[in-house]
Amino acid sequence: MKKLLGRLIWVPLGFAFVVFLAANRQPVSISLDPVSTDNPVIQTPAIWLWFWLTLFLLIGFFLGVFAMWVSGRDRRLKAQEDRRALKELERENQILAARSTGEAPLIVAEG
Repeated sequence: MKKLLGRLIWVPLGFAFVVFLAANRQPVSISLDPVSTDNPVIQTPAIWLWFWLTLFLLIGFFLGVFAMWVSGRDRRLKAQEDRRALKELERENQILAARSTGEAPLIVAEG
């Protein structure tokens, strides 16, 4: 059900975005000078509007991905610590099981 709802939302949005990009093919330059509109000091070269829109969409997407990755650092470190502790406990469990049965313990190499 979630997949169907997702497709019902994202497919039309994606189609509308592609149509919007195709309709905006004229070259534009982006001015970063708030004072002078006729002769801006800081201005980008004139490139298609769809290029600028896609570029800024991708920049925003990757900044969001990077922010999420940075915010998950504590969870990744905790998971790594938990994996090490689990391996140590498994090793201890094997040693104790081997002692109780009188067999030689099978030591699992770290990897």
